[in-house]
Amino acid sequence: MTQRLPHLNAHLPSTAKLLTLGGDERIELDASQMTNKYGRKPIPDREIFSFGSATASTISDIGFSAAERLRQRILQTFHGLAPEEIYLEEIDRVRNEFVRLCGLEHIRGMEVIVSPSGTDAHMLASKLVTGSSVAKTLAIMVQPEETGSGVGHALAGGMHSSHRESGGITVNSADPIDVRSIAVRMEGSRLRPIAAVDDELEAIVSAAITRYSRILIVLTDVSKTGVLAPTPSKALDLRRRWPDSVEILVDASQFRLAPKTLQTYLTIGCLVIVTGSKFLGGPAFSAMLLVPESLACRLKKRPLRPMPGETCCRADWPRNWTGAQSLPETSNFGLLLRWEAALAELHAFRSVSEEDIQSVVFDFHKEITSWLNNAPNFQLLEQPNLQRQLPITHNSWDQIPTILPFLLFQVDRRATRNPLSAPQTKRIYDHLCRDLTTKATMPGSKILAVHCEVGQPVPCGELEGVQVAALRLCLSARLIVEAINAGERGIERLFERGLMALEKVAFLTRN
Repeated sequence: MTQRLPHLNAHLPSTAKLLTLGGDERIELDASQMTNKYGRKPIPDREIFSFGSATASTISDIGFSAAERLRQRILQTFHGLAPEEIYLEEIDRVRNEFVRLCGLEHIRGMEVIVSPSGTDAHMLASKLVTGSSVAKTLAIMVQPEETGSGVGHALAGGMHSSHRESGGITVNSADPIDVRSIAVRMEGSRLRPIAAVDDELEAIVSAAITRYSRILIVLTDVSKTGVLAPTPSKALDLRRRWPDSVEILVDASQFRLAPKTLQTYLTIGCLVIVTGSKFLGGPAFSAMLLVPESLACRLKKRPLRPMPGETCCRADWPRNWTGAQSLPETSNFGLLLRWEAALAELHAFRSVSEEDIQSVVFDFHKEITSWLNNAPNFQLLEQPNLQRQLPITHNSWDQIPTILPFLLFQVDRRATRNPLSAPQTKRIYDHLCRDLTTKATMPGSKILAVHCEVGQPVPCGELEGVQVAALRLCLSARLIVEAINAGERGIERLFERGLMALEKVAFLTRN
């Protein structure tokens, strides 16, 4: 539940403390390690090799400095304005700055709703599409392992004490929303053919069209392991066939999209979820729900029912959104500072050229995949096709994977490879951020002094009778900017750090 700060006029917590407020227990700090559930601290760490942006990143110096400057500015205005007034002005500024940095000013009538997390944004999108009608809604998503364990619950209306099962997802019996999921990976962690995913989607929609008033297709671009599914062309085709029933929500929570791709999704009338805490590298828990004009005109008048545990407040919604008038007039300064940090990263990313970005992404992908394909302790998961085939086509860096997922193997003396189990992989993940040199005596143990962040293990089914999970080496906007700004040495340093992170994983796997 969001933690409110009722006495801001008397005291404002430190920047580090504020960055852990206004979300849920996932960003609260563990008392012993002083890290959140993702293993990240709310203060910068210049020594860490930050390749875990598919999960979360440790805040950077520029992000923390931006958050601290905003906190100081807020403190200076306390004597003249109420906290709710300050928050309203600042969150409007953040919203407008985001629109400008993404080149969305020309998309007439688009609305932006600020949300504490991608999961919360899924719940908001589902409620908006369903409205207050008793008519049933069906939401269709890819398998939860690829999106997040809470996404299905959020689409179903949030987590409550009364639940029932629908298509493998727990839903709330009080809300007229059912949820179905479609698998994108097969046995052995292989990618399922995208044609099969599209065919299953079409079959579900065709069978459901007479049973449901609204159908929400959640198009994931991209998932935890970098999968794009279903194809945008299939989702658009289904909406063209049933325009009065089908809506499309693009789950771009990873925010691994070039500006033109984001603009295209909104231009063709899709809802879009983005976050500042994945590719951008901002601190965990900051999201936005982007609503195109075609939907905003219809949805903005629908009343919203505040629910226990909900984290939205009135200022997070556009001022002209009459349906949100019933929401509480409160503030969430933790969310505000997290978005401020993320915008600092976005501003830096927009300051470098698309050509340079594409060059770094291409070279990094080529270098790391080549290494992984020749490393005996690793198996790179099948790389997806990111050719979106949208109505407005363009070539950009977001057609190259920036999430590189891999499985781990132990190799015995006969060169037989045995997959590590998901719990074994999790133990290796937990040790990557630690300096383990004091516990190691074998040759080559200096690599254990390296502090690394990679993406948390993602369950990938069964391989050779073992339940396995994939770690992920990820590029972020911050890493790309640092590499470009440092010139040729910056690119080399990016490769070196990525390979050192993988070498530490390999060392732990062997030992």
